[in-house]
Amino acid sequence: MNILPSKKREIQNQYQIFQNEEEDLSKESDKYKPNNFNLKVLTYNFFLRPPPIKTNEDDYKEERLNDFYPFLKKFDIICMQEVFGAVHNRKNKLIQKARENGFFYYMKSNSPSLFSKCLIDGGLLILSKYPILESNYIDYDYCVLSDSLCSKGAIFVKIKILDFFLCIFNTHLQASYFDAGQKFWDLCIKVRKEQSEKLINFIYSTIYKMKRDDVLRSKFILLGDFNIDAHDYKETRNKFNLSKGIISEYESFKLKLNKLGKAIDLFENKFKEHPFTFGVNDKNYDKVLTGKIELNSHQTIDYIWEIIPDLTLPIFNLYNDYTGKNGTIPLNDNSNLSNFNFKNIDKKLEILYDSPEVETFLVENRPYQQLSDHFGLSIQLSINLFNKMN
Repeated sequence: MNILPSKKREIQNQYQIFQNEEEDLSKESDKYKPNNFNLKVLTYNFFLRPPPIKTNEDDYKEERLNDFYPFLKKFDIICMQEVFGAVHNRKNKLIQKARENGFFYYMKSNSPSLFSKCLIDGGLLILSKYPILESNYIDYDYCVLSDSLCSKGAIFVKIKILDFFLCIFNTHLQASYFDAGQKFWDLCIKVRKEQSEKLINFIYSTIYKMKRDDVLRSKFILLGDFNIDAHDYKETRNKFNLSKGIISEYESFKLKLNKLGKAIDLFENKFKEHPFTFGVNDKNYDKVLTGKIELNSHQTIDYIWEIIPDLTLPIFNLYNDYTGKNGTIPLNDNSNLSNFNFKNIDKKLEILYDSPEVETFLVENRPYQQLSDHFGLSIQLSINLFNKMN
């Protein structure tokens, strides 16, 4: 977690205005009418690998980075994968440019230690216009093939937004290597399984350690590049004659996520199917950055999940008292927030379930068609506020 000290006063901006509004409400509540305060969250595998690594003739790393800067103003919180910091300074350039656009807080992957077998960091980055109060990071125990060069893991941030907290887990799991044969195909799935189990333990142990009041004020989001295709890599598996396995990897992961609560795939929830996020190379989409093996493979491997912990489970009651006068307070439908007293102001942090969008980041008049080999995903959250009536 990092803060730009010289910008402390600037950081407050709209945030401080809303805080002042809240204090006035207790005195003049009858002079206010409802309004909404929205913020937009992006997850994006930006495909910014260190030199001299490239997929085809050129990854156009510097050019794509410069083309991304104008998009910063569209979002309030940006979560990225494959923004590596080794050998070059592009990650630092991005962080600095983000600061100039109001993202005064950030959290990134740790650099590998001198004793690590990894050569580069995990490539994770979170940029925020709102204060990051807490952060944490885990390394996955091991990766295979090219993934073993980087220290993959997951980062957590707890972001304060008015009276509420947005808790985000950003990760990038083991990739699949289709041309490496059945043995390594099975091994990649096995590694992802172990990584995902460690990730889920990280999520719920983080929630378990939080104070009751903070959990009740929070929304929990899991996002990133999971390399788990909701379509079971159908097109590419058939091409390389790879087995599917007994159980869908996506369904298995979803079941594990639901073990201690409820997990909502926000894009499946809206579209009733899984929009493609990678390997979409028809029409005006990428022909330059995607590897030949993955061309037109039509995969869904990037996700945004809402995690709703079930606080009725004993694990959450061991050290935290989640019970009230009327018994245990469940979180399954978030209705408990309406019972919580936020200075007698009727407001609530909500995910707008109709807001998920696939962000293609298409560009024109460039040697490349889009800013990454992946599409980005975005959602919006809202807080009901009050404004003075004219």
